[in-house]
Amino acid sequence: VILRPPRPCGTISALQKGYSQVLCQTLSERNSEITSLKNEGENLKRDNAIASGMVSSLQKDVLAKDEQVQQLKEKVNQLKSQNEDKDHQLEALGSRLEHFRSQVIKATYGRAKPFPDKPVTDQQLIEKIAQVTEDNINFQQKKWTLQKETQLSSSKQEETTENIEKLRTSLDSCQACMKMSCCTSDLKKEVDLLQHLQVSPPVSGLQKVVLDVLRHALSWLEEVEQLLQDLGILPSGADKGYWDFLSHIVA
Repeated sequence: VILRPPRPCGTISALQKGYSQVLCQTLSERNSEITSLKNEGENLKRDNAIASGMVSSLQKDVLAKDEQVQQLKEKVNQLKSQNEDKDHQLEALGSRLEHFRSQVIKATYGRAKPFPDKPVTDQQLIEKIAQVTEDNINFQQKKWTLQKETQLSSSKQEETTENIEKLRTSLDSCQACMKMSCCTSDLKKEVDLLQHLQVSPPVSGLQKVVLDVLRHALSWLEEVEQLLQDLGILPSGADKGYWDFLSHIVA
């Protein structure tokens, strides 16, 4: 056995102190590491929760998208079916239009083909329809004008007949006034009534001629009446006119 000399007490204390410092530093590092690991664990838990929520949300979105895709597929299939129906309808409509077009050509051009060597174009058909339409409009206008002229002629005849009757009535009144025992003022009233009688041509021309004759007669009667008054001679009969009175005087 080798005997070593005993170490001094100061060396042991220094070693213990150094060991304590190392141990404290190690514990501090371990505590820091534990705290860091705890924080990292909490962060991982939080990230995991967030990721789980995102995954759940994404799963819901995927399900919703799948439903939308399914709905879109159904709509696409429905639209395809509708388009097929429309195609059939358009095909049937095209056949009907072609039949209608041929009927229009027959009705417009007649039985004879307008262009034996080539078919009728749409532009030619439109121009022909426009021409037929214009001819029909002109015919209807001429027909309406003729009917209007006929109605006006009939109305004019009725108006002329009515005016002649009015003129005849006025002349009868003038004639009755001249035959009755009346003065020139009464005849003048009848002439004024005849003058203001509303009649249209050609009766108005006859009215003017009659007025001229009556005005001359009225002027002559006024002179005779004035002469009789100057002579102091008055008509004797209350029921006789100047014509009868003058005839009696002359006789």
